[in-house]
Amino acid sequence: MHASPDTIAAIATAPGEGSVAIVRVSGPESLAIADAAFKASGPPPSARPSPALVHGHAVAADGLILDEALLLIMRSPKSFTREDVVEFQCHGGAVSAARILQRLIECGCRPAGPGEFTRRAFLNGRMDLTQAEAVLDLVRAHSDRAAAVAMEQLRGALRRRTDEIYDDALRIAVSLESSLDFPEDDLPGFSLDTLKASLQKDVERCRTLAGSCREGRLLRDGIRVVIAGRPNVGKSSLFNLLLGRDRTIVSPHAGTTRDTVEEWISIDGYGVRLVDTAGIRPSTCPIEQEGVRRAIDQLSSAGLILSVVDA
Repeated sequence: MHASPDTIAAIATAPGEGSVAIVRVSGPESLAIADAAFKASGPPPSARPSPALVHGHAVAADGLILDEALLLIMRSPKSFTREDVVEFQCHGGAVSAARILQRLIECGCRPAGPGEFTRRAFLNGRMDLTQAEAVLDLVRAHSDRAAAVAMEQLRGALRRRTDEIYDDALRIAVSLESSLDFPEDDLPGFSLDTLKASLQKDVERCRTLAGSCREGRLLRDGIRVVIAGRPNVGKSSLFNLLLGRDRTIVSPHAGTTRDTVEEWISIDGYGVRLVDTAGIRPSTCPIEQEGVRRAIDQLSSAGLILSVVDA
């Protein structure tokens, strides 16, 4: 297992208001830092069994209570990173979690970099690269189908498929090498026809796997659909209709939409990034000219263009 020299900390929940926020700590000094930054009745965190969930308070150096919190204790190797991990589960919002994180940094934690907890999980053998990528895909999923595929990959579905191909190809290579090293021996189970059939089967497996790449990319990234056309032909009305709510202003006056407006929707399990644009026409107004320029720029990056015209 890769031994990380330092202990890292970061807010693990998304920014914004919510009922609960989580501050995660991972590394060799996690439990000692928790002893300094968390107080509860009974033994300190470092003296408690694992896993354990303890109610108490996050405290400053002078004993001032920063927030009421639950402390989750997970000792190595039975944690996400396979290191000693503690999580402070405090009240949501921007302030409480930030105060606790600052206190942890004062106690010796280093602020974690983007994806560093997952990187440590990979380096410590908790997951392979396909599973590490699946964590990000699951976080960024914009549809149930995308989340389900990411969850399958996180559980090792892609790794098992590639392992089967690799193991079969390795068996074929061993059989061929053995026949070259011992040409006069009658090796049990050796047949060129059998090996050829196995190799062809592996080629078909690779083709099937490669063929699923486009659908996987669509599930992961979604498809960018740009709604374009001349002013006042119903682009924003169509955008609101597909979205199911009034997101953009609709009026009978041409040129109402001046900037691009983007929203995610899900269609048949695929994430779709809808983009409403300004009407494209010649104009002497600098503001409308910029809107037209942005609309034209959107067309070059679109996966699909919905061109709206007057009936």
